[in-house]
Amino acid sequence: MSRRRISNAAISRVEAYFRGITTKAEPAVFGICNMQREVIRCVDIDGNPTDATPTVLIPAKLERLIYPKRKKIVYGGRGSAKTRTVVSILTARASAQRERALCLREIQNSIEESSYQELVEEIERRDLADSFVSGKKNIRVPATRSSFSFRGLYRNQRGIKGFTKASIAWVDEADSVTRESWGYLMPTIREPGSEIWVTFNPNRETDATWVDLIGPYVELLDEDGCYEDDDVLIIRCNYTDNPWFTDELELERATMERTDTDRYNWIWLGKFNKRSDELVFSGKWRVEAFETPQKARFFFGADWGFAKDPTTLNRMFVKGNTLFVDFEAHGRKTDLDDIWKLFAGAEGMRGEQRTKWKPADALKYPGIPGSRRWPIKADCARPETIAHVAKQGFSIKAAEKWGGSVEDGIAFLRGFDEIVIHPRCVETIKEFGLYSYKIDKITGDILPIIVDANNHHIDGIRYGLDGYIRGKGQGMRITGEALAQMRTAA
Repeated sequence: MSRRRISNAAISRVEAYFRGITTKAEPAVFGICNMQREVIRCVDIDGNPTDATPTVLIPAKLERLIYPKRKKIVYGGRGSAKTRTVVSILTARASAQRERALCLREIQNSIEESSYQELVEEIERRDLADSFVSGKKNIRVPATRSSFSFRGLYRNQRGIKGFTKASIAWVDEADSVTRESWGYLMPTIREPGSEIWVTFNPNRETDATWVDLIGPYVELLDEDGCYEDDDVLIIRCNYTDNPWFTDELELERATMERTDTDRYNWIWLGKFNKRSDELVFSGKWRVEAFETPQKARFFFGADWGFAKDPTTLNRMFVKGNTLFVDFEAHGRKTDLDDIWKLFAGAEGMRGEQRTKWKPADALKYPGIPGSRRWPIKADCARPETIAHVAKQGFSIKAAEKWGGSVEDGIAFLRGFDEIVIHPRCVETIKEFGLYSYKIDKITGDILPIIVDANNHHIDGIRYGLDGYIRGKGQGMRITGEALAQMRTAA
């Protein structure tokens, strides 16, 4: 009787399998980290506080993913650690209890197009190879009977329906998932206590994932782009929330910010992917550090905050046929009595203002140089606010409005050769990269209607140039005479 020799590789696989059956990983302890990489608290797999040494580090912005919730949605740009955090939590849960995890993408033609590799790398990082068995198409944890399966949603409804017992469905790169796919998936994941996790970088505002999953909560998102109720958790997470953002990624990020602002807003900040012809100021502006001339003729423009909207002020000047924006003030929910702080900081304080200035205000209210000395033009919709701010020591008047004044102002701004914005004007830069025309949701056509959003600093800049924009519905071309007047010192 002949005996067939078993290869060493086969023996190793069998040994690994049985090691997995008898080896259960130590329970994970999550260390919640701030942006200084300091562990500010530790919790166990169920989210209970513990004094144990952390074995898995989680950014504070994503801590809520640890706690139970039917739908967990994380959106944002590159380098945010959202995928790394998800795989860390899922592997920790699979090590501690039975989980049947279904890892999905809209299109998956092979295992290489799935989240398989991210999970394998996490297993290696945490030295869990004795507990996890990584097969060609799935990953198992024999000791807890947990498993990870990988599927594509597109035209795979029958295959997805076979996972009704799944405890977790994780949909990665979800921006491309169709409404039809969501319609099949949501009712399929129906085990008691089951969860649906969604991670993606937004693409178009009309994508089904955004419209159906986040759209109902857009008005409820806080300033950080987050929302939570009994059913859903929504978190916006960007590179600014990742304590372990690498130097290599920072170099890549900074380069794109400098050279391609529109793409930067999409890739790194998780904003919508705007077409160049959709953006109002496409090709007309850039970000660059510059020195402000000592004898510049400054223009100041203010916009008033309502509800969630900020109160803003910008300073600008003209050189050649270029508009330079060198300072901004941006305050949300700024009290009327504190507008003088927002606009001027400690500069030119008078009377009782000196007694109201607190040491902490120096950081909160840097102010804009010269705002008390130069004329300010402001939104005429709030005459009582203009009067109040004037009493605080500012030369401020209402800017004129008329039917079509917004379009005339945009035409005037686009009449400059370019608009250069100083890097310290962070909020102004964001607006110039997002200010856009409406898109027909059915045809995709760009409409001659400007979206009334991402425009507080832009409106303020228009107000600041009041008197030069006088088209009365016809716009105004920037003439040599007008530019000469704008450059003339007051």
